[in-house]
Amino acid sequence: MASNLNSEFNYRYQVIGSTPWEKLKTLQGFLVGRRRAAVLEQVAELKYRAKLEELTHLKTVPALPHIVLNLQAEIIELESHLGDQKHAFELNRKEIEILEKLMAELYAEVEPTRLHHEDGTPYTDDEMFEANANYEFTVTIGREIQSEIIAMGRPSPAKLLNAMSNPQTMAALKQIGLVPQETQLLEHTDIILQLSNEPTTVIDASSQI
Repeated sequence: MASNLNSEFNYRYQVIGSTPWEKLKTLQGFLVGRRRAAVLEQVAELKYRAKLEELTHLKTVPALPHIVLNLQAEIIELESHLGDQKHAFELNRKEIEILEKLMAELYAEVEPTRLHHEDGTPYTDDEMFEANANYEFTVTIGREIQSEIIAMGRPSPAKLLNAMSNPQTMAALKQIGLVPQETQLLEHTDIILQLSNEPTTVIDASSQI
């Protein structure tokens, strides 16, 4: 029995993306796949008609019986799932409508935040996806840390280490209170500076004999 790939609920709330721009990127990918599937409806119809025409032709020429029988078997097998196939394509068209509706809502939300180049031309969607990557990372990490605090009382070391990879993310987390304000990030330059300030110990090889 044919079924939806995703429901409107899943597309609206469960797809990858903590920010509107990232959700839009995800929905664009789904829409491309659904539109490709829609084209296959015409492909399937043409292939079915081609087999019927081929069978009609074989019956007008002295074709070998086993060739005709094999083609008839293929047509019977194909016709056995035409109803389910038709249903699947109907569901696919509905999904396209859902995706187009949700994407229109997202575009209305994100257009005011679209950046512009120095010459005044607006960023493309792909450029905005890239520009939004830092914000998406920060919001996603922030939500994951918050969920760990709610569930376990504290964030996991692995999640904090991930957040520490981006100074802007850490600054945002400190600002909203998920990380203590006094937290100082340890940088590799701090280690180098500390090592360079340590005195060098010379070991007398003869004393080790």
